[in-house]
Amino acid sequence: MMFYLDNWLSVGPDSEVGLGIAPRGRGGRRRGHLPGAQNRPAKGKKLATGLNENYGRELMELHTLSVNGGYSQRDVSEVAKVFTGWTIEQPRKGGGFRFEPRMHEPGNKIVLGHRIKENGEKEGLEVLHMLARNPKTAHFISQKLAMRFVSDDPPATLVERMTQTFLKKDGDIREVMRTMLKSPEFWSPEAYRGKVKTPLEFVVSAARATGAQVDDARALIGTLNNMGMMPYGMQPPTGYSMKADTWVNSSALLGRMNFALGLAAGKVRGVSVNTSQLAAGATNAQQALAVLENSLLAGDISKQTHDTISKQLDDPQIAQRKLDDAARPPNVAAITGLILGSPEFQRR
Repeated sequence: MMFYLDNWLSVGPDSEVGLGIAPRGRGGRRRGHLPGAQNRPAKGKKLATGLNENYGRELMELHTLSVNGGYSQRDVSEVAKVFTGWTIEQPRKGGGFRFEPRMHEPGNKIVLGHRIKENGEKEGLEVLHMLARNPKTAHFISQKLAMRFVSDDPPATLVERMTQTFLKKDGDIREVMRTMLKSPEFWSPEAYRGKVKTPLEFVVSAARATGAQVDDARALIGTLNNMGMMPYGMQPPTGYSMKADTWVNSSALLGRMNFALGLAAGKVRGVSVNTSQLAAGATNAQQALAVLENSLLAGDISKQTHDTISKQLDDPQIAQRKLDDAARPPNVAAITGLILGSPEFQRR
């Protein structure tokens, strides 16, 4: 995060590097500047500060307090000053963390009304602890967890209960999750299949449910790209949305159905599905449908979905028989694809 948000380049305006003061070598003599340091300014003038606020802003907005967390632009600037000097040793070669005192802004800072006394690297640790223990952080993280595992709009009572656990247990996520898992809201009928699968969840679950053999994942990656969820492709640090309204529309659902039918029919390059094993023993389409409903959806399918698929079984292409040929085995691949494309399979 420090590299992506350029905090490793952040320089305090009144630091030695910010003022262009060369470090002292042996005997107290000044030697060359740090890499990237600017020349010494004219008397009575300062160089450009180099203060970078990206890390401080995202730290509060995305990871702790939330966008409505009650902090001001001044807080963002003060947090940025706190983290000056937090840099990386040879960053483009994957080096580790290093604190550079000469880049650090001297003096006290005021963050959210709290005075952070000048203390070098430990100022940043103090701010991190302060943000981690803030009630707004507890609420924000609890809400995100409930949104991820329960519903797009989780009950306020559940979020509040998780928030209190977060504060009492000093941010122990295991305890927060335990509170959620033991809650009546988590086990309520409204929460069951209350979340729509993201494209990644849908593609992966379809491959797992069918026991697909993946020899080359590039076609699956291409599918995710077409669905708008290329792995590691989300540039903003917010990440991909977990909400249904981002992923559910007529075009997206059609794309999911086409993928489901193609996967089951063996038309996804590099991926194979042994359909003969999915409905072993079924001698007709209705039997195959019953077996597949149990294996792919644990038998939990609505009457409407079941009836819709049943009607399509009369299609000779799916039943794989002519009107006078009742003994021909069913098209298991087509039935599998229809179930994978069903509303029930779109939910987790």
